[in-house]
Amino acid sequence: MTDSVRVSVTVPADPGTAFRVFTDEIDDWYVRGPYSWVNPELAAGIRFEDGYLREVWKDGGHVDTGRVLAWEPPHRLLWADLLNDGAMEIEVEFRAVTGGTEVVLVHRGLDTLPPDVAGRIRRGYAWQIGLRWYAENGRFG
Repeated sequence: MTDSVRVSVTVPADPGTAFRVFTDEIDDWYVRGPYSWVNPELAAGIRFEDGYLREVWKDGGHVDTGRVLAWEPPHRLLWADLLNDGAMEIEVEFRAVTGGTEVVLVHRGLDTLPPDVAGRIRRGYAWQIGLRWYAENGRFG
């Protein structure tokens, strides 16, 4: 068992564009569903705002799901997952490669979760899906 998961995807864009699509356009590529929101009934969108990753609600409210620890465009983004008392971190690096940018995401601190939840994440039911949404739905052109 490991306390982290590392996933990656290559997108057809330079690192600056890949970073911008991941951060500024997260609401365009993030798939809405009952399992992808803190409050699916109220959720209206998701965005990085005021140093947080924020789920915004239809009634004007919001919940901060992450606190940005490092914002280093176009190379790196790091946030603490506030849904687990900040015990987990998600780091995303954007690396130029032939044909585009390799986006590498590392989710650390899985050992702070209940074993069944950590197991689902390790088996691919989290960021592996999220990076696929990003690669398939992001506007890189």
